[in-house]
Amino acid sequence: MKVNAGGKSPLRSTSSLRNDILPLISKRVAVAISKALICGLEPLEEIRLRAEKPLVLQNWSREWFIGSDGLPSPKASGSFIVTQEDIRDTLELMSENSIYAYQDEIKNGFITIRGGHRVGLAGRAVLDGDFVRNIKDISGLNIRLSNQIFGCSSKVMRYLVKNSTDIYNTLIVSPPQCGKTTILRDIARNISNGIPELGFRGVKVAIVDERSEIAATFRGMAQNDVGLRTDVLDGCPKSIGMKMMIRSMSPKVIITDEIGNDGDREAVHSVLNAGIRIVTTAHGYNISELKSRKEVLRLMEDKVFERYIVLDDSEGPGTLSEVVDGTDMKVIWGAGRYVT
Repeated sequence: MKVNAGGKSPLRSTSSLRNDILPLISKRVAVAISKALICGLEPLEEIRLRAEKPLVLQNWSREWFIGSDGLPSPKASGSFIVTQEDIRDTLELMSENSIYAYQDEIKNGFITIRGGHRVGLAGRAVLDGDFVRNIKDISGLNIRLSNQIFGCSSKVMRYLVKNSTDIYNTLIVSPPQCGKTTILRDIARNISNGIPELGFRGVKVAIVDERSEIAATFRGMAQNDVGLRTDVLDGCPKSIGMKMMIRSMSPKVIITDEIGNDGDREAVHSVLNAGIRIVTTAHGYNISELKSRKEVLRLMEDKVFERYIVLDDSEGPGTLSEVVDGTDMKVIWGAGRYVT
């Protein structure tokens, strides 16, 4: 069962690439990408620039290099090479020639550009005690395209909705790059706007977006549509941000991504003790694997989650593998077996 089946096409996947991203990439690299796009690689998921190494374009099916003829190729030999100057020019364009203005983001390993696209950084870390103060000598950029897909969560919403104004506390379990954040974003929009076909009225939603991936905030404005009743706290650690949103925004539902760090369990219990629902995610190939992570295991033992949604990529990103009831750990959609 593919979750995004029936959803609308990815938003901004083509126009945003050409309008938001290519103007911010070194000219010679942007020209090479533009020529390769005529071969139908879109929608792209990632563009990777590594100094003195081949340019890599990634779509959902595979990675592509650009051959000497300018066409996409599965082979790296003889392909287009990114230079250190390309990296430097790209950073200057993305930071509007003021890289220091992005220092707070850079020390976290990424920057967010217009359109909500996130650019990961690799280079030399400058430490201040146990904390990263800066990243210098940047030699690698990973441009992750923000492709919002309306309707990709429609087939899982029936398992989240409890009644016209309430939902189940839910954990989405997924390996990397299997669509969990894309689906989480669409869940936020649905809960906020309401789902008439399920009789669900929209409620207030608070998103704690520690890594700017859900709402993709750029200069204070969410670049993704996360719903008309949604407030976003961007760039704040989850364990702190959840408590802040409880006090300040009186949400009915809190949504955040990738729990499992120290302090997350306490923050989740603060949410529940305030009578607020939570929808969040965790990395994992299945529910059993989650038990190796201390904070997540303790939340499972506390029976915090009433629903587990497990994703994989067996039919492409966003494939629904199973839905598990958190009360008795019985599979209510999927293989029909108990989880051990």
